[in-house]
Parts: sequence; C-alpha cells; structure tokens
Amino acid sequence: MRKESKQFFIVSLAVTVIAMVISWFLFSYVFETYDFPGRIISIVFIGSVTYFSHVWLMKTVTDRPKAFGRVFMIQTAGKLFLYMACILGYLVFCKQYAIPFTFQFLIVYLIFAIFEVTSILKFVKSNTGQTPGNTKITN
Repeated sequence: MRKESKQFFIVSLAVTVIAMVISWFLFSYVFETYDFPGRIISIVFIGSVTYFSHVWLMKTVTDRPKAFGRVFMIQTAGKLFLYMACILGYLVFCKQYAIPFTFQFLIVYLIFAIFEVTSILKFVKSNTGQTPGNTKITN
C-alpha cells in the first residue's frame, strides 16, 4: 500500500467516525428516530466504496494521467447507480424507515463526496502540477 493510500485510509476512517457521530446526533436528538436498521452499515458501505474508488483514481493518475477524467466520470456514475440501488433495496425491504435512511444516506454521501473530491484534487495537483479541468494556453 502506498503512502498516499495509507494516509487516505486513516483520514477516511476519521471521516467515517465523524459521519457516525453526526448521524447518531441527528437521529437521537434532532429527528428522534433513534436507531434504525442499516444506519451504521450504510456509513461503512459508503466509506468503503469511497476508499476503493479513491485508490483506483490514484492509480489512474500515476499510471495514465490522461485517462483521469474519463475514469473519474465512469466511477462517479457507477457509484451513483450503486448507491441508488442500495437506497431502492432498503426502500423495498424496510419501508417504515425509508425517509430517515434516505436522509441519512444523503448526508453521509455528501460528506464523503466532498472529502473524496478535495483529496483527489490535491493528489492530482501534487502529481501532475495542474488541477484537472484547467488547460494551459500557450502562444
């Protein structure tokens, strides 16, 4: 495991714990839904998917930097479909907790999406010298 992967894994675990604490606080005090099935599993699921997709993106940046944009878009679409299937599956099997689960899933997804995008942008900038999407105009 590379140094960047280890560092991302440690920070990802910290973000997972923070997401669990936020979820616990929201659903214990704010919404008073307390505990519902799948709350912790969804946080760990999103954290795991984020970690493995980040490692794949880091490998793409170091091995084939020109393919980064394509791989990033394919990954994002794939993760969205995977998350949508997870939410729909939960809605089918646990209808009574559908609204709190979906709301919690959205919050956790946003936390991890912001975390992943900022960390991959830092990694790309440190390895290629430019931010993805920026084009250098030369005369």
